[in-house]
Amino acid sequence: MADRRDARELLRAAAAEHRPDRERMRERVRRGIAGSAPARPAGRPAGVRRLLVVGAVVALGCFSLGVTALVGAWLDGGERGAPPAASAPASAEVALSASGEVDPGSNPYWSQSNVTLETSHPLTALTVELRVVAEEGMRPTGGWRTLPASDFVYSTVREGGDLVFRWELRPGAEVPPGSHVFAGQYDHDAGPRSAGLDRVRITGEGPSGPVTVSGGFH
Repeated sequence: MADRRDARELLRAAAAEHRPDRERMRERVRRGIAGSAPARPAGRPAGVRRLLVVGAVVALGCFSLGVTALVGAWLDGGERGAPPAASAPASAEVALSASGEVDPGSNPYWSQSNVTLETSHPLTALTVELRVVAEEGMRPTGGWRTLPASDFVYSTVREGGDLVFRWELRPGAEVPPGSHVFAGQYDHDAGPRSAGLDRVRITGEGPSGPVTVSGGFH
């Protein structure tokens, strides 16, 4: 029994005198992380090693996804071009023009004045006024337009020494983009007449607001 007690006491003394070599342990850990150790570190279970490898693969996958998302966002904003933002809409300003001329089919007793309207955008409101200087013996004989007659209210009146042909777009109708002709017809005294003082005025409503154009005859 004495021998057994002596052995236990020797073990306790050896345990008390033991001091772990911490620097050596840290060095082994560093070599294991860097992959420089020729053998896998002792005492690390295989399951733990597998978890570390899986964690590294997952981390690399997340990084790859993050880079892909960043590249995609750059392409969308830089090369592909994002759709116009609400604060900077694409321009919807109407390009509107009008010109007037006496129809070549006119004769010494009767004439037709043509107004050609060109619009780059649809118009939801439109009034076309053809003003012909009212000479003695002049009277209106009709008017027409290339757009549907049912879309307009047509009238002729005398105002301030002019014979006025007027076309007004009905509510709910729309003028499509393109070139459109409005024509006023009238009798007059015998002989050629000059259209130098005749004129046209057009007002309307486009996507960006009111539009107006006016001009003379040639």
